[in-house]
Amino acid sequence: MSYPKSCFVIIGYGRKPSYATGSLRELNLDETFEDLIKPVFDDLKIDCYRAIDKNTSGSIDKLMLEEILNADLVVADLSTLNANVMWELGVRHALKPKHTFMICEKEQMSRMPFDINHFVVYKYTHTPDGIPGREAKRFKEEFKEVVSRAIADNSLDNDSPVYTFLGDVWKRSITAAADAGSLIDFKGMNILSATEIDLIDGRQPESFSELMNRAELAKKSENYELALQLFSKAKTIAEQNITLRDNLQWIQARLILCTYKSKNPTEKEAYLKAQQMLEDVKALHSNDIELLGLNGAVQKRLFELTSEEIYLQGGLTSYLKGYELKHDYYNGINACFMLYLLAKLQKEQSNPEWEDTNDEANSIRNKVLKICIGLTEEKGFDTTKDKVWIYYTIAEAYLYKGMKDKQIEFEALALKCDDQSANSSYSDQKKKIEHYELV
Repeated sequence: MSYPKSCFVIIGYGRKPSYATGSLRELNLDETFEDLIKPVFDDLKIDCYRAIDKNTSGSIDKLMLEEILNADLVVADLSTLNANVMWELGVRHALKPKHTFMICEKEQMSRMPFDINHFVVYKYTHTPDGIPGREAKRFKEEFKEVVSRAIADNSLDNDSPVYTFLGDVWKRSITAAADAGSLIDFKGMNILSATEIDLIDGRQPESFSELMNRAELAKKSENYELALQLFSKAKTIAEQNITLRDNLQWIQARLILCTYKSKNPTEKEAYLKAQQMLEDVKALHSNDIELLGLNGAVQKRLFELTSEEIYLQGGLTSYLKGYELKHDYYNGINACFMLYLLAKLQKEQSNPEWEDTNDEANSIRNKVLKICIGLTEEKGFDTTKDKVWIYYTIAEAYLYKGMKDKQIEFEALALKCDDQSANSSYSDQKKKIEHYELV
């Protein structure tokens, strides 16, 4: 084997759910690619990319199969046991005897499928908050050594189960096919024909990942009209390519978010449209945390706009389901707010159930407080991306408990994080709590 020039990475895109621990976690696989995999091959001067990093003018499925066949090296991340990833890994194993590396975050390792768990899989630590800096350094150093050794010694044993167990059978099949004059010439297959390139505004068409990055930037800059156009384009591309279809639910969530954030043509109409989109994807019946959170936010705002109790109940149901699935502070604290609000309405209606509703709110509030305090005590909390939201959640919990000194203490810690968006959101939430006289 000549010195490798390319490494194709088989990995999911964006945040993907993992149930390896028995409860729902979300892992940012873009972080795995950017922080763990690509730097190793950049150091080795080997081009490293995913299918989504190539242009979107042709079939990404076709491109993906070309890369699986032609890439000198392949890395497959098995962290969420994504069906597409497993299928693509199987294709690679069938086509190439060597230089396919499997990696996986450590929690999933104990639940690895039997057909894979007796082959070498390189593990790393990935928490819902990201990959710790020390872990990234360790993995990159060790994995670079593994790859370098594989490149240097081309006589290493096969890493493909197909060639390991069926090598002789495979060779006999190829020989027989050649004798019969039916040997497939992979180089002549349409799968390897040049990808047609359509020029867009005189430029090379962008990759799927570039398209999604542009959409995210438009969303962050609050240009929701542009974001909707870009996410709609991404949805069309994903629908047309099997390789990308597991991103559809995430893209749909972004479309819903940008729809109600746009407040177009009016705020109420935008929220009603978003509600219909959520109903179309059966958000309340899904186990997707993001869709449940969006449904809760939309229902909550519609209640504020209309005072119709059906929206209060709908939002509460979403947040409670999200909390039951993930046991997280975001869904938990929002469920508390909705429960306290429901208890107040029930009391005004002389509904004797208000005390039970209030007790449920108190119980969840205390659990959320315990979760958040525990997070602040974890090693590396100071570098946690969600630090400001954890502080504000603690402050809100103490606000409900009437512990003013503690509330102010954690509000001050949150303010030190200097996050204007978080500050504004918390300020708005406090105003709502005061408006509804919940404390």
